[in-house]
Parts: sequence; C-alpha cells; structure tokens
Amino acid sequence: MTELKLYKHQQKFLEEVRAGTNKSLLAWECGVGKSIAGILWLKEGRDEDALIVCPKQIKIKWKKDLDAWETKATILSKEEFKKYPLKKWSAILADECDQLASPLFMGKTSQLSRKMYELIREFKTPFLGLSATQIRSTSWNLHTLLTFTGHYIDWKSWRATFFKLEHHPYLPRPAWLPKSNWRELIRPVLEQYADIVLLKDCVGELPPVTHEKVKVKSDPFLPTEWEPTAAFFEEHRHEQKNKLSHILDIASGYRKVLVVAYYVEQVEVLSRELGKDRETFMIHGGVKNQEDIIKKAQESDECFIVIQASIGAGFDLDTFSCCIFASMSYAVRDFVQMKARLRRIHNLHPVAYHYLLAGRCDKQISHNVEKGKDFVPSEWNPNV
Repeated sequence: MTELKLYKHQQKFLEEVRAGTNKSLLAWECGVGKSIAGILWLKEGRDEDALIVCPKQIKIKWKKDLDAWETKATILSKEEFKKYPLKKWSAILADECDQLASPLFMGKTSQLSRKMYELIREFKTPFLGLSATQIRSTSWNLHTLLTFTGHYIDWKSWRATFFKLEHHPYLPRPAWLPKSNWRELIRPVLEQYADIVLLKDCVGELPPVTHEKVKVKSDPFLPTEWEPTAAFFEEHRHEQKNKLSHILDIASGYRKVLVVAYYVEQVEVLSRELGKDRETFMIHGGVKNQEDIIKKAQESDECFIVIQASIGAGFDLDTFSCCIFASMSYAVRDFVQMKARLRRIHNLHPVAYHYLLAGRCDKQISHNVEKGKDFVPSEWNPNV
C-alpha cells in the first residue's frame, strides 16, 4: 500500500481508536476527512465482515477509498440496506448518519432507522456514525444516534429536557413542543458524545470566503392557487424566471461555477441555457452515473455544473471557486452540505457564494436557513 498521510486530527482519532477511548459519532465539519477516519476505525480489527451504509451517489467513492487503504467492507446504499436481510457484521459504519436518525420511540420511526436499530440491538454490533450535520431538525435525531452507539437515554427524560408540554386553542389536546432554545440545550450533549472537528482547527489560516445576496427583479405575479402550500410553490416557481442573466453575469468572472437550484425543471432549464455559454454538467435525483459526472466536471478546465439543491453530500467540487444559489433547499442540512463541496481540506482556496433572491418566497427560505431553521412551505406566512 502507498504510504498515505494523515492530518493531525485524523492521527489523534487513530490513537484514540487504538486506546479504546474514541467517540462513536464523528461530527467533523465537511471536507476534513471523515471517510478516512472511518476507514482507520475499520482497519483496527473491524473490517473482517464490515458494513458501510452511505448515500448511493458515493458508493464508488467509498470503494476507491477502501481500495486505497487496503480495507474491506460491504457497501450498501440506504435503499439497499432497507431491503438487506438482518445478519451479524463485524462493524457498521454509517456515512451521513443523520439520514438514519428519525425518532425511534415516538411512533414516527422511518424504515431506515428501524432497520438499523433492530440490527444493532440483535447483534450488538460496533457502530460509527459520520456526519457534519448530526442534528437535522429535532433533538430526537441525536437521541437516535446515541442509541445506535450504545448510549441510550430514557426517552421521557430526553423529552422533558428538550420539549415543553403546551396547551393551545388550535390543538385538540396538550402537546409536547420543542423548547425555543433546544438547539442551545443540545450543544453540551453533542460535545459530550461526539468528536467535533472544525476546518479552521485543522489548518493555520483559511483562505477568504465571500457571500453576496443578489436582488433579482421579479415579474408581476397573478396567483391562481389559494391553498397555502400550493400558493407558495406557485409563487416560488414564478420567482425563478429572471435569474439566468444574473448567473451569466456573475459567472463571467470565473472559469468553473457551481449553480444550485431547488426544482428539477429549473435544473434542466438552466443546464440547457448555460450550455450555450460553456460546457455544462447536470445532476438531479433522476440522473444516473452521478459520480462520473462529478469526475468529468472536476477535470474540466471551464464549465458549469448545475445540481439540485437536495443533493449536496459526499462529493468534492474543490476545483470550483464560485457557487451560485439560484434557489435554495428548504433544509439547513442541504445548505450546509452544498456549500462545503467547494471547501475541502486537501485543496483550500478563496471561494465566493452568491444568493439570487427574487421575491418574498426566496427571501423567507434564505432567512430561515441562515438562522439554522428548516423552512416548511405549509407554515409559510405571505404577510411576513
């Protein structure tokens, strides 16, 4: 095997693994080498018959990393894992583990989370979870992950810590609702059980990052939908109409530009129109061979790549220096993950982010996500 260099935080984690003092959740910032840390954990006597569960678009990347480190594991996508029969593994590594972390004991458990819980409970399998965003939208995400790692906390005690029983006239009965400061309350718990590494802690000085909000003039809008959620989607789609010229104007100063869009049809239209200017690649949920497309975009000298906003985890676009959000995902996790594609520890450089905001829908999504709160269309208030 070719000698592969470890960064100091990876070496520290390896030493903790060998000493048996490592934590089982790696909340390392995107781009600092979580995958390599996971492989180091497997190589320490756990890879005889190990399982890796990861998003389907990065299975090939995991295979290449395992080969480079001469490590063995069965790699399953989340979809494949749900259908795979229960069996004993030597270890389980879950990449983007937050996607497996729906509440376990509140009657809302996803099939994926239930399957992982049953597997670990049945065979007491060692578990390592990797994710820069361990907590997605509720404190129950962390409760589930702690259960996977063997740190079960009584669910009633957890509920009392992060939720409050409230009475409201619009509810048929009292309900446990999240405390307004639950994210502040959960931080010490995360620090206790998860290994946290930030990019700024791994390098001496980070290259500059700039953020610009670009106001886009929107055409007059005449609604036809009256149901609130449908009305939101109709207006939000309308706001996307005049963004192409702004993208081209910004892109004129860069060789390689990542364009992010929420709607599949917007991804396809932008890809087609931008392709008239320079080589353009496109990825959304219905596109196959996503890893091959990423590879070609990385190797291109000058190009656009247009990616659906919900597909932002597990790949590198560190040869790009500009990211334009034509429209944003409603989920904080997707926003964090997508921004991190351009900032990887092995190839740091100045990066510019541009946010195209055309109307009140764009602006409210941006406001929520920047404040760390997922946007919910059904809760949209057009008067805000």
